Parts: sequence; structure tokens; C-alpha cells
Amino acid sequence: MQKLFTEFTPTTAAQWKEQLVKDLKGIDYNTLVWKTNSGIDVQPFYTKENLNSNPAPVFTTHDWAICELIRVENEKQTNALALNALQNGASGLVFHISSSLNYALLLKDILLEHIYCLFKVVPAHQKEVITFLSSINSGDNCYIECDDLLSSNPELKNTSSTIAVNTTLYQEAGANTIHEIAFSIAHINEYLNHVSENNQLAGIKKIHVSISVGGDFFMEIAKIRALRKSIEFLMQYYSVNAPIHIHAQTTLLNKSSIDSYNNMLRSTTEAMSASIGGANSILVLPFDVEFNATNDFSSRMARNQQLILKDESYLNVVADISAGSYYIETITEILCEKAWEHFKTIEAKGGLKATLKSNYIQDSIHTDAEVLIEQFKIGKLVLVGINKFQNKNEKKERTDTRHKIEDRFSSCYGIKSIKLSDHLENMTAN
Repeated sequence: MQKLFTEFTPTTAAQWKEQLVKDLKGIDYNTLVWKTNSGIDVQPFYTKENLNSNPAPVFTTHDWAICELIRVENEKQTNALALNALQNGASGLVFHISSSLNYALLLKDILLEHIYCLFKVVPAHQKEVITFLSSINSGDNCYIECDDLLSSNPELKNTSSTIAVNTTLYQEAGANTIHEIAFSIAHINEYLNHVSENNQLAGIKKIHVSISVGGDFFMEIAKIRALRKSIEFLMQYYSVNAPIHIHAQTTLLNKSSIDSYNNMLRSTTEAMSASIGGANSILVLPFDVEFNATNDFSSRMARNQQLILKDESYLNVVADISAGSYYIETITEILCEKAWEHFKTIEAKGGLKATLKSNYIQDSIHTDAEVLIEQFKIGKLVLVGINKFQNKNEKKERTDTRHKIEDRFSSCYGIKSIKLSDHLENMTAN
């Protein structure tokens, strides 16, 4: 086989470009270069010459937990929903908790030590979760997310060994990819710095990060890989050696109650990006999550989207599928470098807490979001069925705010999430 390859003369990037220019027959080559909202020039082709070295896989083992969204209202009913999800393909649960609960009833017959579980709680009810989980065998894959970054004294209240942060709000608010990674790194760094000041670094055993995954398929794969590499680099600075758990959920930014079944197609590609990018657990939000109550049909469809990716597409049997791809490897490195530079800018301004208080973060995201909204309005960013190929006879479902899955900490951080479809409706109404 080695002899066969030696019989072929390698083709350089310059030769590829020369042939491409000929095939274009006068069309400017630069028209094929795509500039992202992050300012990255994506070339029409990539070769080995784009890589500085032979990169190693970003992760070496891969499977992920298929998660189900569980909005807790009634403990007995919620328990039945959770058990049904686990019996029908889910291997992880994401509980959204905003009130005091009977956790023994909520978690009856659920063996937490055998599944992934994330409790997203408000500060007022965090202690209840901690107390109950401390009294049972909750295993090593159970996390409590109560991101109190802006409190006067943020602590690792869930356990003494876990940092769990929620960075979904950056993508949901419209931040470009570089800003999203930079803000996420700064977010984690704020906690690591706090732990370091209290001489608790040696006790850090796990890092848990929640992120949102958008519809830019290859860029989102590179984003997750770049985020993992950046976190690892940050942990080296603090001499922390701990596994990183990336929990990915499909974004709400591009979802709509108009032509809502298309949401399933969008979230499927997002779940693929999350899987290929190396997420350890994935939550596909039901296609009607923001305008309908929890129901068996949309929940089952959300589970089945991931089950198809595993049982029919086998995405869970190969670690870092995109490793070695000239395109994705190059974009991964560019994202790492540019995000790290922006992270240093944030640190020079005092860190994430300081830049949130000065509105630097909010202003940056607002600028990014305005670009995104304008592209959507003029049709440069297409969402089929919403701003192109609309069904004029469709009656819009009314969004019931009682079914919003969370405020994504927007009230705490002063960062407001956006829905692109809402902006089209506002424009039409005016």
C-alpha cells in the first residue's frame, strides 16, 4: 500500500488553486471565500499545508448520554415522565427545578448512579438538592448547576470538587462563535480563580460546562473541540487535572412556532454537531418546547433523533470522527487562537464579573445579535418556513410563557436571549 502511494505525485495547495481558477472560467476566486460573523475567512478548500502539525484527536473515547428535559411541577407525575424516558431510550435526565420538592418522591426508582443527571436549580433551592443527593448513592455522573457567578462570594456549593457552569446564554443571545468561546473560558476562569484564592484547587475533580449548539454544522463541531482544548489549556495554568464534561443542548435561537416541524430537522443537525464535536451528554429540546406543554409525541421524537444517531448512524463508536479533517482541524485552531486572544482582553479588563458589570460583555453580544438579526431580516440567513418559503395559510401558535424552559440566567447577567422568528414577526407587524 505504501508503494502505491509513492507512485502518485503529491498535489500542492497552489496547484489545487490554479486548477480551481481555471475551472471558474473568469469568476473571481475570492467570491468562493466565506467570511463568518466571527471574521474568519473560510476557504473553498483546505490541504495539509493549512496545518502547522499533525494534530492529535481532541478526545479518545466517545459515547454520550441521551438526555430528556424534565420540567418539575408535580413530583409524582414528573417521576413517571422520567421513568418513561429512561425505559424508552434516554440515558440522562435534565431536571429544571424552581420550587421546594420532595426529592425522595421525585427520584423514586431512578438509579442515579447508572445514568447522567443534571439538576438545574435556583439558589434558593440548591441546598435541598445537595442534602438529598448526599444521603443517597448518586454516582459520579450527577451534577448540580446553580451558577452564582455574580454573587458577592461564589462558592462550589454543589460539591467541594465540581465546577458546574452554564454558558448557554451566550449563544442563545446571539454571540458569534469566537465571543462565545472566549466568554465561556472567562466564565470558567472566574470560578477557578476564586477556588485558587481559597487554596482549593487540589480538590477540583470535575469540570461541567453547559453549552448551546447552533445550526452552523461544521463550525459548531469545531467550536466544541476548540472549547475543550481551551479549557484544558486553562486548567494547565492552574495545574488542575480533572475530566471535562461538556453538556450540549440544541439552541432555541433558530426555532419557531411557525412551520414548527422544521425544528426537528434543525435540532438533528445540531445534535450531530454536538456528537461529532465531542459532547458528553446531549439534550435535544422538543420541537414545540416553547409553545406547548410537555407531551409524549414531541418528547419521543427528541429522544429518537439521538437514538437514530447512535443505533442507525453509529456516531458513538468512533472517537473524534473529525480528527484529521483539514477543514475542521484548521477552523478548530483558528477558533482556539482568536478566542484565547479575546479571553486575554476580558482578563485585562478585570475578568468576566468586571466586564459584565461594565456591560462590555452585554454590548459585545448585542452588536453580534444585531448583525444576526439583520442577516435574517434581509434573507442572507435563511430559516426555511420562517423567512423563506413560508406557508401563508398557517396560523401561528401562540407562545405560552409558562412553558419556557428557563430564563437562561438573563435576568441575573443582563444578557437577553433572542428568537430570530420573533424579529421577522415584529418587522411584518410594523
